[in-house]
Amino acid sequence: MGKEFNKVYENNKNAVYSYLYYMTRDIGDAEDLCQDTFLKIYKSLTNFRGECNERSWCITIARNTFLSWAKKKKPDILEDKVMELIPVEGSNPEEVILAKEGSTLVKDILLKLKEEYRTIILLRDYEELSYKEIGVITGLSESAVKVQIYRAREKFKKLFHDYQSSVRR
Repeated sequence: MGKEFNKVYENNKNAVYSYLYYMTRDIGDAEDLCQDTFLKIYKSLTNFRGECNERSWCITIARNTFLSWAKKKKPDILEDKVMELIPVEGSNPEEVILAKEGSTLVKDILLKLKEEYRTIILLRDYEELSYKEIGVITGLSESAVKVQIYRAREKFKKLFHDYQSSVRR
């Protein structure tokens, strides 16, 4: 089982860590949760029946680990945030939103979304998972995933528009 786990770990460590980092925005918390996730994966590897792809399975475990942790330690991280966005120095909003995914503004806006929307956007737009794979992770039907993606993107656009409006004033 050691070889099999090593393969699963190598194939999925970046996706799991990236997801957890985007959700927590804290390196230490993301590393701890990543370790917890892979411990759970190791313990349940013999139960993996291949009903979904390996990455979807690993991210599902990461999401469940994150949700359990957040409910206990930081329940506010699961909700929409109503906070003012801080402008990025030296960039107008159009340049910022067109910048690569590491953009501070994009990350800040993602953090303002409730957990469900943040997860949906991360899985679809960053991890490039299919609607079916996202459904496996979130427990939603494919059509519900499409609706959630639409709503999440609309919320993201609204937050970005609000940011643009505040910068123009």
